[in-house]
Amino acid sequence: MVDSDEIGTTVVDGGDSRFGREDYGSDRRGRDDNRFEDDRRKEENGSEMSSLLAKKEPLPPPPPPVAPPLTLPGEDEEAAKARIEKKKREAQEKAEAEQKAAEEAAAAAAEAAKRAAEEAALAAEKAVDLLNEFACGNKLGGDLAQWCKDQGTLLPSVEDLVYHLLTETEKKNPSTDCEWGEKSKYGTALLSLVEDNLDAQAQVLFGIQKFCNSIGFPKLGNEYVIQGMFRSMYKHDLALDDAFEAWKEDESEAHEEGKGKAIIQTMDWFNWLEEDEDEDDEEDYEEEYEEY
Repeated sequence: MVDSDEIGTTVVDGGDSRFGREDYGSDRRGRDDNRFEDDRRKEENGSEMSSLLAKKEPLPPPPPPVAPPLTLPGEDEEAAKARIEKKKREAQEKAEAEQKAAEEAAAAAAEAAKRAAEEAALAAEKAVDLLNEFACGNKLGGDLAQWCKDQGTLLPSVEDLVYHLLTETEKKNPSTDCEWGEKSKYGTALLSLVEDNLDAQAQVLFGIQKFCNSIGFPKLGNEYVIQGMFRSMYKHDLALDDAFEAWKEDESEAHEEGKGKAIIQTMDWFNWLEEDEDEDDEEDYEEEYEEY
């Protein structure tokens, strides 16, 4: 039984509570009112801040740059103007002179390129005539050697001379003996171009390689044409030991066409050349030993 003197005690849903329904509702309303007041103040503060930001005045523009004084110490205004005008005129004249020099340089370069192209075209045309003249057989032996000397720097390379000669005279019936290399024919002229010149001697071999590649690297009897021609170049002193080694070791793109097949077809020749060198070294050693 509930004592009537106990104040604020009621039964809620069959249980006890320290506060009655009316007290609970009153406390909740108080908290809601406080929260509403806080939100209202925040909104007012935000509105005031927005108003202050909106009323903020923009910064004043920066002051214009201070122009340097027109006159120098001891100079009046008229003299200063004359000095400035002179400086501007000199700068303009310098710019115009530089532009003119650039235009003249460009024109000179274009003229030089045009002249070089014309000379190259004439040289190419002349080279064909010189190759044909060399291979035609009108001049042989010493006369041909003198003719080669007279052409000077216009004479085509040894590689081109040999290739053109073989193409004109050996294409249908190539000979491994290379009779054309005899001194009474083309040998004297070629020897005058390759003697004591390792690079020129290698060019003889490159010309032969190029020719054999153009005719499909044929075989005559039991020997490949390129190997027979290499042997003949050695016999005619148009390519010595070091020249063959230089040819074999060359890996340039200019001579790569047909090089692999040429190497295979000349293996026997290089084996013989290596054995010959070994025998020469042995003979030299024996001669030196006998001296002691």
